[in-house]
Amino acid sequence: VQPVKEDAEGYSKEEIKPLFEDTPCLRGLISESKSRNTASNTILLKQLSNGALIDIVNAASGRSFRRKSRKVVLFDEVDAYPKLDEGDPIKLGRNRADYYWDRKIGLGGTPIFKGGKTEEWFLRGDQRRYYVPCPFCNAYQVLRWEQMCKEGPQAGKYECENCKELIPHSKKRWMVERGEWRPTAVSQVPGLVSFHIWAAYSHSPAADWSILVREYQEALDAMRKGDPDAMQTFHNTVLGMPWEDTLSGKLNADGLTKRRLDTGSGNGYPIGTVPNGVLAITAGVDVQGGGGSAGERLVVTVWGWGKGEEGWHLGHWEIDGDPQQPETLDQLTQIAATKWQREDGIEMRLAMGGIDDGGYATHEVRDWCRGKSGVWVPMKGAPQKGKPLLGRGVAVDVNRKNRPLIKGGVMLYHVGYDASVNHLQGRLRNETPGPGYLHLGEASTDQFLDELFPWKRMPKRDKGQTTYHWVKPTGANDEAGDCTRYAYAALQLLSRRYNRATMWDQLERRINAVKPEPLPQQVPGPVDPIMQRRKPQSARRGNFVSGW
Repeated sequence: VQPVKEDAEGYSKEEIKPLFEDTPCLRGLISESKSRNTASNTILLKQLSNGALIDIVNAASGRSFRRKSRKVVLFDEVDAYPKLDEGDPIKLGRNRADYYWDRKIGLGGTPIFKGGKTEEWFLRGDQRRYYVPCPFCNAYQVLRWEQMCKEGPQAGKYECENCKELIPHSKKRWMVERGEWRPTAVSQVPGLVSFHIWAAYSHSPAADWSILVREYQEALDAMRKGDPDAMQTFHNTVLGMPWEDTLSGKLNADGLTKRRLDTGSGNGYPIGTVPNGVLAITAGVDVQGGGGSAGERLVVTVWGWGKGEEGWHLGHWEIDGDPQQPETLDQLTQIAATKWQREDGIEMRLAMGGIDDGGYATHEVRDWCRGKSGVWVPMKGAPQKGKPLLGRGVAVDVNRKNRPLIKGGVMLYHVGYDASVNHLQGRLRNETPGPGYLHLGEASTDQFLDELFPWKRMPKRDKGQTTYHWVKPTGANDEAGDCTRYAYAALQLLSRRYNRATMWDQLERRINAVKPEPLPQQVPGPVDPIMQRRKPQSARRGNFVSGW
């Protein structure tokens, strides 16, 4: 049982076929099929001349397990198995062997995440590990990464747990040949044995201890530069250990609540407060509808941004009403006209807002965005992996898709799903106030924090390779997160009107040019000139109408 169909076909061609061709005692057991229609010997079904049958199926299809009875069932790369409506693929496969008293069931693969199927079944068994003797003191021990020398001239040597001698890689084969499997726990399931082994035992030239140390240092350097994927790959493929996402506790509602309560880091500011560091305000809108009157609404999130893209959450609302009706969308005009007063008295308005038009009310959203001088712009999620956080923009007609921009048309911008979620995760991981940090105030309600980052990073098999994608768990709500992603995309779109290198300095100079009345008089200061509308210029292909 392979994770997906492509894996099953690849396993047959790359593993099974060479096995029967190159092994003398097996050669000739599979007869060559003279017709492609011959069902006895296909890519996924092999009928042997001795009567045996090899059936290679994929866990992504519940049909793979129907109407079959098999004495031996082997599951491969179980952590990459998808969820099925019919139930757990492992349970479905095990049931295929229920009628055999001497059945054999095996599960294996590379563990990916903590709590995955591979780790689960290993812990349920007797947890056997491979013990090898020290060439100096003959003390048997399990090879552990902690005992490997990782720096200096001794890097790549192994320190014996007993005599503390440094063992060179050249002694590995001698040790492995004299090793033995030993159980380290009592099996929770009668007859279930489990094994763990990792690259340090391998005779492969690529598993030289010095090479493993070098790979570790490369992964460590990558992680320090903000790429945790490299260290996860090392844990999974070299150590044979599941990766535990230590950041998940900081991104859930409890972790984000702690951030909101951390007033010493500039969080917990009152509702309606705009900190002095804010130089631009953007909004993101999620359009909900099509599921009955209770689900028809607009969800709006507003963020303030300062130097280094330091962010402050300013507000989150739901606007009840059918997004297909102009009176519902017109309420966004009121939000754009709202004056936000900074703590120093300077008043600001919304600079730009992005509206998701990828689902319900696509035509109405695009039509409404016409003539808004680029303050409100339609955006659409791009689910394909590898897409940039914000695309260049596509000129579309409001009535038909992918038509050249004509009079009354509108610009549509695609927001990369994986890129924007990954970016939001990186910002929420930042715990140091300043550039790239996201502040949370009293407007960040418990519901907002629960929806801000619900995504989980899960493995997916693609053309024989395991890739990772952000997935929203079943039943989770990601409206606050989607709105925040669009608000940030709006900020990136805003920066295209400026020289990115000097954008924040330009905004700061304009803000500082405003001299508000003293706050105790409660007299609002004049509107920031940058927020006043300029006469729109003609729209050009690939650009917004200029002006705010």
